[in-house]
This record gives sequence, structure tokens and C-alpha cells, in this order.
Amino acid sequence: MHKKVYISTPFCHCSLRKLEAEKLRNYFSINNYTLVDNIEDADFHICVTCAVTKANLNNHIEYFKTIANSSGELIVAGCLPGTNPKELKQVFSGKVIVTKDIADIDKFFPDFRIKFTEVPEVYFYDIGAFHMFTDDTVNQSYFNLLCKYGFSKTFFSKINRKRQANDFYRNNKNLNVSEPCFVKISSGCANNCTYCNIRDAIGKIKSKSIENLCVEYRSLIEEGNRNFHFIAEDLCSYGLDIKSSLGDLLTALSEVDYNYDVKWTLNGVNPNWLSHNYKEFASLFKSKIWEIMIAVESGSDRLIELMNRKYVISELEETLINLRKINPGFRINSLFILGFPSETEEDFQSTINLIKNVKFDSVTLTNYSEFENRASAKIFPKVDAETIYERRKRAEDVLKKLKIPLY
Repeated sequence: MHKKVYISTPFCHCSLRKLEAEKLRNYFSINNYTLVDNIEDADFHICVTCAVTKANLNNHIEYFKTIANSSGELIVAGCLPGTNPKELKQVFSGKVIVTKDIADIDKFFPDFRIKFTEVPEVYFYDIGAFHMFTDDTVNQSYFNLLCKYGFSKTFFSKINRKRQANDFYRNNKNLNVSEPCFVKISSGCANNCTYCNIRDAIGKIKSKSIENLCVEYRSLIEEGNRNFHFIAEDLCSYGLDIKSSLGDLLTALSEVDYNYDVKWTLNGVNPNWLSHNYKEFASLFKSKIWEIMIAVESGSDRLIELMNRKYVISELEETLINLRKINPGFRINSLFILGFPSETEEDFQSTINLIKNVKFDSVTLTNYSEFENRASAKIFPKVDAETIYERRKRAEDVLKKLKIPLY
């Protein structure tokens, strides 16, 4: 009988780790293992982890405690083994694979005929838990949008978004273009944010070549895909290791799809790159790039500097507002951290003001997570939990009044 494997991604909403889990499923399946949906039925349990926040870390630690007596052998993969090995060893002493070394799984299964690097790339996964880029605008009538937003700038941006989407769907009426196709362009990160807990796990920038990405892209288009999400841990540092750039890649991809109506989402845009490059790629933002996820983190220049992030909030705000003018239906999803060390009421209000001025299409609020081995742990004074909770409630109230979805 074939051996059985259970592959899980608990507490993980990261597209990159989800895609890795899908590739692992293919890896085991192509090597004649049976995939099962129940941990109790498995000979092996591969758990792909995320440790971007303290909550994720703690949830995984508790999870490993609850499954300690399971019959199958557990192998912990993903970021947690590379970011918090001490905490992991307190509850688990078995085999681990860090994200940047995912191909090392071959060492645990030396008899496999097909090696991990030989398994084809994966572009889709079950997006039931994927919320970053949902857009109900196209499913609402113009009347319902008017009732919800009134005659406001948000209303007119939603109308433009709906018209863009309708045109896109009409031009691709014979295709299932609503399903996002995730294209990973690189791995690793070239930045050094003071609070980041995954840098050690993902390693340095490793970019796919433009030539190979163009081949992938052309193949995906020929298969009928039109809705593309370009993803990476550090999207805008693409090409640093191969003497290229994200701009070079976007230009090359545009030459591949010039006969097709496609839409692009850029997942993980660096604010500094956007402020310095959006004018050069204005035509792409007008026609193809209709959505971004951007980690702004704070509306305070002082905190941005303490985070070791290289941009000026006023320049970023101007950039985002200008992008709305270039493409009135342009969708901006943003991430913010609340309670970063030394955050004052003035800093918090700067974040609120930025949210009000830009009117993001969705916002993710994350409470600051303290990790002892990160530089931000040495920044004082700390913001107490009660203050973070109170500020979060106020931020949620603002988002509710602005009718901005909170994730």
C-alpha cells in the first residue's frame, strides 16, 4: 500500500506558503504517496508554518502540543523553524525544513524518483481563506453602491472599478478570469526592517530570470489565465541579484501579453519603489495594474525611520492619490502596525489621517509583535497592551465610518 501524507497550513494566510504547500502535495503525489485530509490517517504530517507575528508563533506552538501523540511523523516546514528555533525545540525535536531550504525535503525522502526542484511550479491554491484582494464591487448594482457610499469620491472610484471589471469580463467572456493566478517572481528579501521576524527564514533575494518568467507567463496566458497576482516576499527588490529590476520585468511581461486583456495585482509593493517609479509606469497603472497590496505600516515619518523603512509619508500619500487620478478604479489595499515601540498619540493620529486622506480599499491592522532577536525590541518606551487595544478600537471605528473593509 502507498504511504499517506497529510499537508497542513494552520494559522497561515501567506500566499507564498500556501503555494509551497500545494507544490509539496504535488511532490508527494507524483512520487506515489496518497494525500489524506485527516492527520490520524497519515504516515507523515508536513506542517507549513508562518511566524510573521507573535500570535502565529504561539498558535503553532500550542498546535504542536495538541498533536504530539499523533501516529504519523511530523515534519515542520516554513518560516517558524528559521525564526524561532528555540521556542519550537521546547515542544518538538523532530525534522524541520526552513523556507529558504525547502528543496532539502529530498533528504528526508531519498528514494523519491522526482525531486522537489523537478516538480512544476504551482500557480493556484484554495483561496477560501484568502481575503486580501476580494472585491465585491463588481457583484453589487450601481444603486446598491450609491446607497452604500453616496455621491462621494469612493462611490465614483467603485463605479469606475465596476466598469473596468465589466469590460475585462466581457472581453474574456469565454474564460474563467475571476480565479487569480499567482506568479512567484523571486524569493528572499533585501530589506532590513527592524521588526521583521521572517528574514532569517526566507534568505537573500533569489530572482527568477526575466526570460523564464516570460515563458511561464506566456504559457499561463495560452491556458486562458488573465487575472495575475505577482508575488514575492520582497516584490520590489526583484532583480537585484541578476542585475535587473522589477521595472524591467513588468516591461518584458507587457510585451508578452500585448494582444490580450489582462489585469495585474502587485502583492507586496514597497512604498519607496512606488513613489519613485509610478510615473514611469503610468500606462501600466492605467491599463493593467488595477490593484496593489502595500505595507505602509504607519503614517508617522518618525516611526517609519525607526522601522528602517525608506520612504516619506507625504510623498507616498501624493503618489497614491495620483494613482487614483491615473486610474479612477485603482484598488489600494494596505497594512498597518499598531503599537510599534514609542508610538505616541500624535503618531497614531498621523496613521488615521493617512487612512482618511487616501481612503484605502481595504486595511489590515496588525498589533505590533515583539521578538527579542529583532532590533525593534531595543526601542523604548513600549506601548502597553491596553493602549494598543484602545487605539485599535478607534481605528476600527474610523474604518467603519469610511466604509473601508477591515481584515
